Amino acid sequence: MPPYALIHVVLQEMTKDLIGSQVVDHMAVQQAIVGPGRPSSVGVCFLESGRDAFSRETKDRLRVLQERAPQVWMAVLPMIGRLSLRTNARFLRSQLKRRLGDVPIVFHCRTEGAADWSIELAKAFSRSGIIADIRGAWPLELLYQRGYDGSDDADEQSLRSFHSAMARVHRALEHSGGVISVSQGMLEWLHDIGVDRKRLTYVPCCVTELTYSTASRAAARARLGLEQRLVLAYLGTMVRYQHIDDGIAPFFRAVVDHCPAAHLLCLTDEPERMRQAITATGVDASAVTALKVPQHDVPTYLAAADCGLILRAPAPINRLWQPTKLGEYLACGLPIVVSEGTGVVGELVSAAGAGTSVRIFGADADQLRREAERVCRMLTEKGEEMRRAALSLCERHFLWSGYVSSVREAYLSALRWGV
Repeated sequence: MPPYALIHVVLQEMTKDLIGSQVVDHMAVQQAIVGPGRPSSVGVCFLESGRDAFSRETKDRLRVLQERAPQVWMAVLPMIGRLSLRTNARFLRSQLKRRLGDVPIVFHCRTEGAADWSIELAKAFSRSGIIADIRGAWPLELLYQRGYDGSDDADEQSLRSFHSAMARVHRALEHSGGVISVSQGMLEWLHDIGVDRKRLTYVPCCVTELTYSTASRAAARARLGLEQRLVLAYLGTMVRYQHIDDGIAPFFRAVVDHCPAAHLLCLTDEPERMRQAITATGVDASAVTALKVPQHDVPTYLAAADCGLILRAPAPINRLWQPTKLGEYLACGLPIVVSEGTGVVGELVSAAGAGTSVRIFGADADQLRREAERVCRMLTEKGEEMRRAALSLCERHFLWSGYVSSVREAYLSALRWGV
């Protein structure tokens, strides 16, 4: 196999915090590790609207991401709204061709939307391959966010949106030589909609390294004034499916009732709204720390915690789900407390001794109290043992370096596909 260049294509997600950890860090590892199938060069192309592409914010963001991985080349490609995708791509192809020449190219497409663009960009090169990185079952997520567990009972407008989203998924899959996704459930869903298992590769949301140390934990707890507290952490947004009001808030209230020294550390995009949601249950504001911090600083705050919370209501879509925060929690040495009925995450952490499942949704007050007591007892009596298990689980299953070979095999298969 001749040398090939790798381009990770990101469509209008440049400003999202997770791009640093889930795209840039991954590509930095692919560039750094020597071995079979290593790309000759690795780049990330951010497709942004023409107005955003030339903004000061975009330039500053590009600089931050480039500093994070100086060995990976990066470019912002402007999309002009009044022009069609094909016309835009014709101009953008020339930029890529000038940079790379006519070497074989693998386009690693983050989401099916990025695949649409890569199909056109690939026409600049005599040999190319496309990898569709399908991060979730977005057509089903669309229905779920509108209150439907599937297409059977959805209203007409939601059904139209669902079928349009499914058509986009199928278009990406049709042109892709390989497909990557984040959970075994997602791989099954992709197989069910027609993807050959041989084209599927499992790559969860990973981290670059373990970040826990006893010194970082002590420093974080001292900095936040939490040395004598039992600290539960929540990392994430305030969107509906995160179940703050009916999951995180009532569970933490039950924990505080049993353990007055408990404290909730929330790293979120809406700190004040989070504080209000928790204190609305009667929890004193002094028991909550809610902060918005840069993504690269997240581990230095999570280090203060005794566990990480992943609480979502049971739903059919959860069999496909494996959140980004799972690896981030584990890398910081945090045992996981996950709600029952939310896919394989609970089974995974329980089997590894790195966490437990709790019944929250549908539980009455007595059941919720018992679950809170059990979690407090578990963290108090087995906290260090579970911390070691969390770090071990992360090292075995959630480091980017552990997936270098399988991802490169997918890249090479994509280049061979259709030849």
